[in-house]
Amino acid sequence: MNILKNIFRAPAIVMALATIGGAMALTSCADELDNIRPRHAILQEQLNDDDMNKLLTGLYATMENYVWSQWWIDDLQGENYKGGPAGGNIVDPCNMSPSFVSGQAVNVLSAWRNGFSAINQVNFMLQAYEKGANKETEMMKRMGMASHYFRALTYYHMAKRFGNLPIMSTVSDAVVPISAEADVWRFIEADIQAALAINATASSKWYVSVDAVKALGARVALHLGKKADADRYASDVLANTAYKLSGSPTEFSSIFISSSPSTEIIFAFANNTRTSGFINFANSCNDLDGSWSYAPADARFSGLYADHAATSRRGDFRASATFKASDPTRIIKYSNGKDQLAPCPDYLHIPVMVSRIAEMYLIKAEALGKSEGAATLRTFLAKRYASIPTEEAIKALTDKAYEDLILDERHREFYAEGFRWSDIKRTGRTDLLKELNGRTYLMYWPIPQDEINIAGTAAYPQNPGYSK
Repeated sequence: MNILKNIFRAPAIVMALATIGGAMALTSCADELDNIRPRHAILQEQLNDDDMNKLLTGLYATMENYVWSQWWIDDLQGENYKGGPAGGNIVDPCNMSPSFVSGQAVNVLSAWRNGFSAINQVNFMLQAYEKGANKETEMMKRMGMASHYFRALTYYHMAKRFGNLPIMSTVSDAVVPISAEADVWRFIEADIQAALAINATASSKWYVSVDAVKALGARVALHLGKKADADRYASDVLANTAYKLSGSPTEFSSIFISSSPSTEIIFAFANNTRTSGFINFANSCNDLDGSWSYAPADARFSGLYADHAATSRRGDFRASATFKASDPTRIIKYSNGKDQLAPCPDYLHIPVMVSRIAEMYLIKAEALGKSEGAATLRTFLAKRYASIPTEEAIKALTDKAYEDLILDERHREFYAEGFRWSDIKRTGRTDLLKELNGRTYLMYWPIPQDEINIAGTAAYPQNPGYSK
């Protein structure tokens, strides 16, 4: 059987995609895949510490590539973009089908296979960790914690979109039937707990830390409506005084520059160690050659950072760090070496962000509600605006107005960072998607038809609302 089919019979994946020298890119072509044979696999029992360290480097490269593959999707489906000079028209960004058709915003088959490729490599690493002679060395602990974290992160991206999924806890060539969404989320939560139990140290923000695990725990808990857990995780991270919010447009802009010194970053991929080329954000939103895929949607460019009289929010400095005022086609949050407030000496190495301290403030404020969360929210707002509402004014808002305020702040803060669609889905605020037109079934992605054809409809039932 062709190795492409074997590797991507997700989740029926037959071998680890990690090699000792690094990681295979998730978007590898068929020729590259056809050169991989089982003879290249190394028995886990034969791996030494040096091998393990190289495998861990390869895992970071794979996960950096996976997170990047998810980067623009939530903003695209969240109606934050129009086509850039090279992107054409974005028609009906919400629409999807089980089999990819021309003009569809998202290729669900690629998203599915990329996710399970990453999970397969993580499972290989976890099995190597479990078989390791000494799990208490710092290197082994870093590998174990990062692997549990990365599996939770990957399943988080997949579960929020597909819902029901096969739960892959080991490398396997078997077709594992799809499990209920609730079981998938329990699996994610268990991985977060397992990562925290290992409690490894991290040398910098470019590596998985305990705070990074807790930040993911807060995000997952908020998605599940477990507000007490979300508050607990977020509060634990906020207790670390090493993290500080930016206080000016240039400081905010400096979050997204190469080797960023920003104190806002909890965890990000450094984008400086990949052997297969580096991630160039400018290709997607702000290229020097006049050709890029995404531009800000008209309503976002003109209104996202506007003053909001009803809540006395005025002078949002994120506007000048996100959009180029004189050019409604450019998103300057990510540098092209020229159009960014903070100097960026090397725009090909902008970090791929996973978690920032701003998210913890907003999660805590949302989880606590207006009465208890107003003080946290106001602390955050004070670092983003020239003038803000009083704590009493925030507490006086209706519950709906407070939710609107939180969602608006998350929209402003995380524009072009892959949050918008997820925020709308988890809060049920589909009224904010103008193109959805009542098709709420689209808030769950379809199971790819190619995967159903391989596994069968009994093992892989289609999500409601979709036909072939």
